[in-house]
Amino acid sequence: MGHDRSYVKGILITFVAVLVLSSDALLIRMSGTSGFKAGFWRALFTFISLALLFGVTRKGKAFAIIKEGGARMLFSSLLWGASGVFFSLGVSYSGAAVALVMIGLAPFFASAHSYLLYRTKAHPLTLLAAVGAIGGIVYMYSAQLEAIDYTDFLATVWTPLFLGVNLSYLRQNPHYDRIAICTMGGLIGALLALVFAKLDIGVPVASLLPLLLLGSLVIPFSQLSISWGTRYIPAAESALIASLETIIGIFYVWIFLSERPTAHTIVGGAIVFGCILFNTLAQAYWIER
Repeated sequence: MGHDRSYVKGILITFVAVLVLSSDALLIRMSGTSGFKAGFWRALFTFISLALLFGVTRKGKAFAIIKEGGARMLFSSLLWGASGVFFSLGVSYSGAAVALVMIGLAPFFASAHSYLLYRTKAHPLTLLAAVGAIGGIVYMYSAQLEAIDYTDFLATVWTPLFLGVNLSYLRQNPHYDRIAICTMGGLIGALLALVFAKLDIGVPVASLLPLLLLGSLVIPFSQLSISWGTRYIPAAESALIASLETIIGIFYVWIFLSERPTAHTIVGGAIVFGCILFNTLAQAYWIER
């Protein structure tokens, strides 16, 4: 029986990050704002808070770090920014249910990118767990889903693609400054959302408070932690754990807004959680790494 401490560390870091990130949907609901307006303010506050953190922690080295990383570090920032904005696009075009189901594809994109570019294979158990998790997510939303046609696929596939590729890229580049990447990702996300919103980003002041909490604390902590976690666990497993946001977010809404989940949601959530838990225990304790 093996016990990989660095693997367990990475799992815990990523799980805590997703636990915090799952309040995303709750805070957006509480703001009464949606779509690209919410995406803009979410990303803008993320950029401001991380820019302050980056400046304080890196002091006079901030510009040197960005210059040294160059386009290679900017690539990851672009993927961070675009994944959030294109999720809003997918929700607007195809609906939240389809967009959330499609996020389950992120482990497969991470695995494909890792293998094609770096010849790193995901463990078969991880891919099997990802298939099970997708099945659980589909079951959760089966009452809301109609047949997903190619237009829905094209509208919603970008978020898992960008997320999976980004996690694979970060896994292969552990030396890149995570704060710098996430800071620039916030700026890129805000600019993209501003364009998609056609400059219409006005919201009531009261709506800004939940978005301020989301952008100033929730997103920065989560993105930094997930990025940091890729130093310890494979990209496919980071993406697999990230799919927990689908079920944890629903239970946050239940707790704070008293919106009781359906039986399908509870059963599907249990399937997702069970698949991820089994994969984690197997990888950490039973499979020699």
